[in-house]
Amino acid sequence: MTDQVLLDNDVSLKVACYLLVEQMLSITTVNGFPPAMLGVGKYVVRSKIERGDKIVDREAALAAFELLAANIMWLEPTEKEVAFAANLETAAMRNGLELDGGESQLLAILIQRACMLLITGDKRAIAALSVVAADIAGGKLYCMEQLMTRLVQVFTPETVRPRVCAEPSVDRAITASFGCSQPSAEVDDILAGLTSYIAHLESSAPAMLLHTNGLPPGDIY
Repeated sequence: MTDQVLLDNDVSLKVACYLLVEQMLSITTVNGFPPAMLGVGKYVVRSKIERGDKIVDREAALAAFELLAANIMWLEPTEKEVAFAANLETAAMRNGLELDGGESQLLAILIQRACMLLITGDKRAIAALSVVAADIAGGKLYCMEQLMTRLVQVFTPETVRPRVCAEPSVDRAITASFGCSQPSAEVDDILAGLTSYIAHLESSAPAMLLHTNGLPPGDIY
């Protein structure tokens, strides 16, 4: 098993928009292994930021993503991993579930290379995997709300909340959790909001999420 943490495009996009790249890198770099993404994600995320009409500060988000791109590993799936991913997608379709190629390939890499964790912002993918891959992926996934919880715990709400609230349309569930419609929010209320979304996801995809903090505190880059 390696200590590699895998990131999907959605997580990388939102962390860049929130200007929390340095903080995220700090807690997802484990024993010298920086987090990793699929190579195609470099172009997909960059394009989404450039065209993102709901992003308040696209220039800052793009600069943050370039920082992320320079500090992570870029992975390409092997033929075996592509075939593994295709089988997962087929199984999902047979069950009337949505599982896109990026998520299935990341899971294939997670399993085939015995990586530590996959952090994904795709709740539909987590639900699909709970049906077609629970035996191999259970307890190896982390959702966006779990990552934000860990960032608040390590770096405090005073660091995280203003950055989330500066981009209220990037993720409305997270915006609501941080109480961005209010002048201030207590840490307990923020964590309770995030926990509520995590619990809802777990109710539809039981035993898929890692139940511990899962990520080390680390030192900021």
